[in-house]
Amino acid sequence: MPTSTASGLSCRWPGRTVIALSSEKPPTFWLHALLVSVPLALLTPAIARLETPLPDGKYRGARGYNYVSESCPHRVEIAEVRVASGVISFESGDASWTGFINESTGVIRIEAPGITPRPTSALHIRGHYTKAQLFSAICGSGYFRIVR
Repeated sequence: MPTSTASGLSCRWPGRTVIALSSEKPPTFWLHALLVSVPLALLTPAIARLETPLPDGKYRGARGYNYVSESCPHRVEIAEVRVASGVISFESGDASWTGFINESTGVIRIEAPGITPRPTSALHIRGHYTKAQLFSAICGSGYFRIVR
């Protein structure tokens, strides 16, 4: 737990001091020092989840665009994303989206023909389910994510 001292701030790990902050160092130095001090064993499960394929099931998701306007929202929550036997589907924005997910890599691909009603211009989602790219000829680039 962080404690204040006359020379700065110190953080203790059970039984030892991990970091002692001093006003002589810039904040970026201390941020880097803290990140380097986190044991790899604590980070490994989180990293593994990012790369693990998505098993069949129901998930939450979100999509949105980088350049926001009335018709191009920054974030739209998706209450239910369904994954079953290599097929991914969900409803969002008055449309039904259906595509494919590679069960061994977690890469998804939803193209315009899988969107109902079919869009009149280019629209697709491609990439790993944790960081897929959404593209619309009308709204530009965006993102699509599935939350486990």
